[in-house]
Amino acid sequence: MFHISFRLLILVTGFVMLTGPMAAQSAKSAGAKSKSPALLTFSQGVTVTRSEFERVYAKNNGGTETASTHTPEQYREYLNLYINFKRKVFEAEALGLDTTRAFRQEFTTYRKQLAQPYLSARETEERLLQEAYDRGGYLVNADHILVSVAEDALPEDTLRAYNLIRAYRDSVVTGGRAFGDMAAKYSSDPSAKTNKGNLGYFTAFDMVYPFENAAFTTAPGSISQPVRTRFGYHIVKVNEKIVTEGKKQAAHIIVRVGDRFSAKDDAQAQKKIQEIYQMLKQGQDFATLASQFSDDPSSAPRGGDLGTTRLLPEMEAIKLRLTEGEYSEPFMTQFGWHILKVTAIERRQAFDQVKPELKQKIARDTRSQLSRTALIQKIKTENKFTLNEAAFTAFKASLDPNFLQQAWAPDPSRPELYTPTLFSLNGKPEASIQDFVTYYKTLRQRNTRLTPAQAADQYVNSYIEQRLLQYEEDHLADKNEDFRYLVQEYHDGILLFTLMEQRVWKKAVEDTTGLKNYYETHQAEFQAGEMADVREYRASDRQALQLVADMLARGESDQTIDSLANRESSLKLRISQQTYERAEMKTGMEIFDQPVGYRSAILEEDGMYKILITEKKYPAGIKPFDKARSECITRYQDYLEKQWLAELATKYPVTVHEKVFKKLFK
Repeated sequence: MFHISFRLLILVTGFVMLTGPMAAQSAKSAGAKSKSPALLTFSQGVTVTRSEFERVYAKNNGGTETASTHTPEQYREYLNLYINFKRKVFEAEALGLDTTRAFRQEFTTYRKQLAQPYLSARETEERLLQEAYDRGGYLVNADHILVSVAEDALPEDTLRAYNLIRAYRDSVVTGGRAFGDMAAKYSSDPSAKTNKGNLGYFTAFDMVYPFENAAFTTAPGSISQPVRTRFGYHIVKVNEKIVTEGKKQAAHIIVRVGDRFSAKDDAQAQKKIQEIYQMLKQGQDFATLASQFSDDPSSAPRGGDLGTTRLLPEMEAIKLRLTEGEYSEPFMTQFGWHILKVTAIERRQAFDQVKPELKQKIARDTRSQLSRTALIQKIKTENKFTLNEAAFTAFKASLDPNFLQQAWAPDPSRPELYTPTLFSLNGKPEASIQDFVTYYKTLRQRNTRLTPAQAADQYVNSYIEQRLLQYEEDHLADKNEDFRYLVQEYHDGILLFTLMEQRVWKKAVEDTTGLKNYYETHQAEFQAGEMADVREYRASDRQALQLVADMLARGESDQTIDSLANRESSLKLRISQQTYERAEMKTGMEIFDQPVGYRSAILEEDGMYKILITEKKYPAGIKPFDKARSECITRYQDYLEKQWLAELATKYPVTVHEKVFKKLFK
């Protein structure tokens, strides 16, 4: 493995490089806007402005405020590194490394990843983040009635479900019917038969987003208007909305009734849970009692721990009333008799602290579609999106049922249906109906519930979204300066890594003659104290090493010892060859005073145990080449890079405009 300079990698991802065809336009436009004077001028006419360099320097040195306190010597040191960086990238482009297939593939992948955070409607995203955070401070208790209808149902089926849920709402609101009775009788939610539609207490992200919206925007004591989710139509009756202390972690003890459990009937279960309750009141440990007596095989080994997940509605109601460290009286659910304890409360953190976590949750949640929808609309508005409705209507009229089975093909005798523009951006055709047909052929969807025209409408919306997002991504660098700089950094970073690998890192490893010559002519650099090659047996368990010591004493081979370690995974034994220098050793230095073949006692170091067997010893002096090889490669790489940089300095001369340099960060 060749050596990689971490300092260099920091420069790769830190320097903003504006070189080559892709960057030339960016450099000109940035310079035109800022009117910043040139700090550097390279022989081929490429300039770096003062603002460009200040941007890079500040980014890698603690920000503008900190950078402005630095000395001219610090600026000069960094400028020299920056010049070398630029020269290397010039060379990579001169060699055509940015035109190779491997580079293009890698760069395209990185560019797509970098674009994702920018492909969102920021205002909508910020609103959703703040909304989710605010809602997380409350718990809502609500009932619901559901009328199931498929997401892709026919319009008439959707209308039928909507009318039904409206009728149920009217029966409650104006007809005086009890919501719970209506839920038990008519709701499509199977649990409503027993819980009368009650969902217990929940907060943000516990329910699908449209349902959550209805619950959080309906006043306690009121019933929402019908709301559509992927399950169908709901009406939501909000019972209570309360401020939460934070996310509560709970544990329970449950006594169940049945042949597999200790209680054979309800009376016996009730007696046993009361006995456990008395033990708790006498001061016995909850977790210990849960491990001994709870009939929940998943939580009992963990002391009854249930984590912070939502529980049964009746359990959630009890958990809500408990404070940290408090346990409930025995209570009964459909599963048995419980005692519930709140073991910890995760207090709410500040918005900025939980923002990254909220972003991840939103990305996995249906509310992320709101941000996407807002972005699509923004792209349409900014780019004057126009759909050719007449042409698309004519196309839809030509479709037959095969379109639903992915078995449809365009009619070659009617090219006029496929050549028209499908949509335009900024007055220019962006996609034709033929482009949409090509997209259709890649789909693997079948939907016999829709008409061909309805399916075409669904497919074309997906296609237009895809094309608009790609259009936005393709033009991000023109619209967003931060993204433009970031993409350029990765572009140049990949180039530099590739070139350094060829000219320095890999060469130092593969050029064995040059490496050996460097060692021979620089032996003074490879001085060392006494060294010893050892066979090392290492494990985190002292008992494991004692077994190894016994086996070594019996003359067992390493193969036998290693085989035992593989069979007994708990041993966690590692056998390896190591070279130690006396001055670097913390334990076991006595091996240097013993003959070859000496076996140490069991040594302890940094929480690990080891046995050492000396195999070879070296006097103080110059390290043998095989021992100095790794260090030699590193030094040889530095040597090769210095030689190469001298060549590049001749090939790409630069003028530093000293008057401009003196005004950095002023």
